[in-house]
Amino acid sequence: MEREVSAMLGVVLERRPATSRWVDWVWAVPEVIADAPPTDGWREIARDGETRRYLSAPHALTLHHKMVEAYDSNIETGEPCVWALLEATDGSREPGWRVFAVTADPYEAQGFLERPDSLVERVAMPPATVAWMARFLAAIPEAPAFKKRRRTKAVEERQIFGKAPIFNSDGGPEEGGA
Repeated sequence: MEREVSAMLGVVLERRPATSRWVDWVWAVPEVIADAPPTDGWREIARDGETRRYLSAPHALTLHHKMVEAYDSNIETGEPCVWALLEATDGSREPGWRVFAVTADPYEAQGFLERPDSLVERVAMPPATVAWMARFLAAIPEAPAFKKRRRTKAVEERQIFGKAPIFNSDGGPEEGGA
């Protein structure tokens, strides 16, 4: 069993005109592509009027054996997905985003949402990636069941050096004590 495995994905970023008067463009990640050809940064792959699509690859989707619960919950939703985590760049080059990470862990994606300069997109996981992830999860041994610890019996305080015990043997306070 491997402790950590990685698959390479390509991230597709789409820019389309906004309907709002406060922003010019709407940026979204419509899909990720398994085994995408390598690019050097963003490469424009489609253009339809003012709408443009860019591809950036490869980006590693890494699974770790200690995060099995998060991956299981992702698959059990019935619609396994990948989160593309992008962060804004200085904007000197089109597009003004950099792929920070690609993850299958919903909790990692949630933590990235707190960053003000980020774009977090939930995208359907490619079928080949779902099968790869399922094979990894099947190879992980079942975690041992939680076993609650039991308390040990309290040791009764002995009387030494003329000192009276605080509690008597029946568990209650001594009579006449403070």
